[in-house]
Amino acid sequence: MNRLFLCFLIVVSVFSVACRHHKKIQMPIKPVEIVKPVETPDTNTYVPFTKDLFNRLKAYNIDVKKVQFFVDQQMVLNRYIDVNKAELKSGVVKFVNGRYTNEIVIPALTPCVIDSIDADGFRVSFEKGSYNVFKFINNKYSPDFFIFSGSNWKDGTAEVYYDRQVYRVSCGTCSSVSEVKLMVKQSDMDKSETKTKVLTGRKVDF
Repeated sequence: MNRLFLCFLIVVSVFSVACRHHKKIQMPIKPVEIVKPVETPDTNTYVPFTKDLFNRLKAYNIDVKKVQFFVDQQMVLNRYIDVNKAELKSGVVKFVNGRYTNEIVIPALTPCVIDSIDADGFRVSFEKGSYNVFKFINNKYSPDFFIFSGSNWKDGTAEVYYDRQVYRVSCGTCSSVSEVKLMVKQSDMDKSETKTKVLTGRKVDF
């Protein structure tokens, strides 16, 4: 009798363990949901200011002088000086190749504004003053973009008349200053090109 009861307990125990194991294996596994981070659009993306953009602004009667511009490359202005006579209004003095130079650096993405509009481009300024302007052209040499313009070109550098003095301008981040072009923020363009029309309604004609 005791042996029979013992066999019964063994059978019940084995059956219980098997059932628990079976249930554990058969339980559905809930898939893990991978949540991708939401990408926030960059509203400060800089884009080249093109002739097409200029024409679109004109079509919306938007004054281009009210648009914030930037330069896409670093510009470096240098001129040789006599430190005993010259009066420096801006920049720093450096001793280069045995001569003192006045250096003015305009970093990439420095904001600027349009002072005047010419037939072949813009005159822009980074600070106030009628003698502190740079010419950016849009012509047969650059039909799409507005690029830096100067005179007396040599090895990728050019001369400009700045702050009543002649400076030689070079590009600090590219091979030639002729590669420097005007940029705008995409968000500014999107706002400028948004045209709102308010309907006043219509009355019955008698």
